[in-house]
Amino acid sequence: MRIEPYRVALEELISIDTALNANMEYISLVLNEAVPIEDSEREVIESYLQHKYNVPIYNYTHEQLIEQKLGEQDGTRLKGILLTMERYKQSDDTNEMTLEVSKYRANEGAIALEMILAYQEGQWEISGYVTERES
Repeated sequence: MRIEPYRVALEELISIDTALNANMEYISLVLNEAVPIEDSEREVIESYLQHKYNVPIYNYTHEQLIEQKLGEQDGTRLKGILLTMERYKQSDDTNEMTLEVSKYRANEGAIALEMILAYQEGQWEISGYVTERES
């Protein structure tokens, strides 16, 4: 399925630095327009995340989360996690792609990665990643 590499990437992103997930009240998923996902595919991913983590799924940016009062009182920390898919690059090999993704909870609680995904033995998996920034 076309969405499988995105689901695998989000799973990996959530599993990295699990302290950022502590007591999360929601997941906000923002897909940049450069990421080729249809609305119906995004809904399948959101449904999967909602069932797995048992939290509401939003599509709010950081600013919108703060406006919706989904941040802590001081405004620097979110009550949930913000997952963003920034960029997508298809490699020359159709069984490989690169995604730039980030996970944000607070200014001192964020990570951004460039993930390389490969389709091997009938499934998508992470073949490596480079941490772009971590705080």
